[in-house]
Amino acid sequence: MQTAVEQELTVEKDEVRQRIFEKSFELFLRYGFAKTRMEEIARTLRISRKTLYKHFANKYELLKAVMTDKHLRIHGKIRTIHEDPTRSIKEKIQAMRTCLSSEIPHGMNEFLREIRDQAPDLWKHFHAMKEANVNRTMRAMIEAGIKNGDIRPDVNPDIVLLIHSASSEAMFDPNFLAQTPYSIRDLVQELDNIIFYGIVKREDV
Repeated sequence: MQTAVEQELTVEKDEVRQRIFEKSFELFLRYGFAKTRMEEIARTLRISRKTLYKHFANKYELLKAVMTDKHLRIHGKIRTIHEDPTRSIKEKIQAMRTCLSSEIPHGMNEFLREIRDQAPDLWKHFHAMKEANVNRTMRAMIEAGIKNGDIRPDVNPDIVLLIHSASSEAMFDPNFLAQTPYSIRDLVQELDNIIFYGIVKREDV
């Protein structure tokens, strides 16, 4: 069991790491991963390079931590929305889309293209983690929707998840991102909109 002093040091360490995450992500988006130096991150945070390297051995490890933190935060919010018993499935879908709008910043297209080129191993890791978590939440939401009558009983969750996964993978392809005028945020929102509502006009939507 931690002492009061140890707990205080742990909280302080976590706060420093969170500041590093936020500022690093901001700089990666603004200047790109390749052009952002650890020294620049330390200077912007007004901490020493020694302090920064104490937390992260190199920029690659920092990127991994930043992206993991970002993913877990977004998925944590989405999971909380899904588990809210007071919302209907339509309210949950709208809340999830609003969440993504606020969490996926402009400039994400270029950043993701660069990560896939500069750190392909990390790209594969995050893509697999995203797919696993998203599929788990979507399956639970679809099955709950079928059970309470919000989703048609003849809908096959497996097929919905396959379509969503294939579409998501195509949208995150660097060549596609380079050609489309739309942001990742817009693409993700529209994909979910089509998956859950279709494209035919309905009176109740």
